[in-house]
Amino acid sequence: MRIKRSTHCCRNKDMKAAFAFIFFMLFLAGIAFVNLKGAQEQSGAGNATPAEISVPAWRPTHLGEMRLEDAGEMFVQFEEGGELRGHGGCNRFSGSYKLEDGSLQVGPLRSTRMACPEPVMSFEISFMEALQTASNASLAGNKLVLRAPENVVTVRFTAIDQADETGK
Repeated sequence: MRIKRSTHCCRNKDMKAAFAFIFFMLFLAGIAFVNLKGAQEQSGAGNATPAEISVPAWRPTHLGEMRLEDAGEMFVQFEEGGELRGHGGCNRFSGSYKLEDGSLQVGPLRSTRMACPEPVMSFEISFMEALQTASNASLAGNKLVLRAPENVVTVRFTAIDQADETGK
């Protein structure tokens, strides 16, 4: 009687190695894509200055990576003298900021203390935390991006046109 040796085990090892290699390559491609996306976002963006960010006001479009479809009354206005004011969607707030060579410090912030229904209250808390944790401000056209120390985007803004605010 002759025992036939199965090559099935070797094929499984080859398949496992092939899948591991493919998974590794996809992982590397994903990392490259994320880094490329970040580089593209930063291209054309420069460090913001107090004069540049003191446009009428800024409306948030993203909190972290979450897109705000309707920011409602949320805005922040940076004044050239180092003061800021805004509305978090429920409460008004004010405070101070310092911006030098793109390096940003915000706070402390003061606000009114009205309670609002969810999700407005949660968005407001996240918005104010994003402002206070930001350590870098970059500007590209009418887009302002604030980043945390780890270069993580905390909040993105679009400049509010004065005509939008006055109803003209």
